[in-house]
Amino acid sequence: MKAVVVQKPGVLEVQDVPEPEPGSEEIKVKIAYAGICGSDHKILEGSLGSAHPQGAIGDLLKVLPMRDGPKILGHEASGTIVKIGKDIKGDFKVGQHVAMNFRSACGECYYCTNGMENYCERVKSFTGDMAEYNVFKEGVVFPLPDDLPLDVGAFLEPVAVAVHAVDSAHIKVGDSVIISGGGPIGLLVLQLAIKSGASKVLLSEPIAEKRKLAKELGADVVVDPLNENLLEMCNQFTDRKGFNVCIEATGIPSIARQLILLAERCGRIVWAGVYPGNTDVGVPIFYMYSKELSINSIKNAPYSFSRAAQMLPKLNLKPMITVYPLTEAVKAFEAHKMGKAVKIMLKP
Repeated sequence: MKAVVVQKPGVLEVQDVPEPEPGSEEIKVKIAYAGICGSDHKILEGSLGSAHPQGAIGDLLKVLPMRDGPKILGHEASGTIVKIGKDIKGDFKVGQHVAMNFRSACGECYYCTNGMENYCERVKSFTGDMAEYNVFKEGVVFPLPDDLPLDVGAFLEPVAVAVHAVDSAHIKVGDSVIISGGGPIGLLVLQLAIKSGASKVLLSEPIAEKRKLAKELGADVVVDPLNENLLEMCNQFTDRKGFNVCIEATGIPSIARQLILLAERCGRIVWAGVYPGNTDVGVPIFYMYSKELSINSIKNAPYSFSRAAQMLPKLNLKPMITVYPLTEAVKAFEAHKMGKAVKIMLKP
């Protein structure tokens, strides 16, 4: 089968590799679409995880070429079931449309039994979706409605992350919200925030195409932070009160700190990006105290996938998708790096 393989840092190739076969407790899926994530670029460059040996980054490190040799990329995908292991307990069928999580928590360790599956001590990773086929444990396979387009279904993993971000933000009906970043997570959070009751939403994004899409998806105001005065526009938008909820989705530490200064009294700040290791943003502790602010960060998408699957038909995802053939993966990664496309998907 064809697959997108990282041979070594900086070297990406489409190769013929052996087709996987499922074990007795696994499901084989013919991949329909596989999304390119920002973390895939870091894996390709060999820069992901150097300061994060455990958890979410540790999961993705399993596909780093310097660890175990050439590996297949991809952890966001949808597809069709083609084979089912003999010990599968769920009501899965050959021909069924599904989307997948890439992490299988053990369900038995200290963290799993204390409501923190995203910190599972024995998590198993099912990356390698940029290929014609992949195999998964049944616990990470989620059925999709028959009438849901499979390219939309491939959004399951990033939608689950956005669900976790909105959960962490505790958005209430009538809240004002600022979202920093118009990439996939930022635009998904935008839609979920509106559906959660946000009365007005401002999105900050330097790329014009993404700002235009954010307006189409419901943002009240979009700001180009490189050429417009973000603070002034935020003051106008909130009558100088600040935002009830501030969600950071760029992964840029300076912006993570900036959102603290844009929060209303008793505001909630969520850092939803993946940030460089060993970075200190210098939280202004007296300012935090005086305004009674709270900061959450998010890690993976614990207990979010089933709800995310329910939301897929309710979100406007088609305008976010750009498709490349799997055979043009190198070209697709170059386009992704340019930053103008929101979500590039590879189609085997």
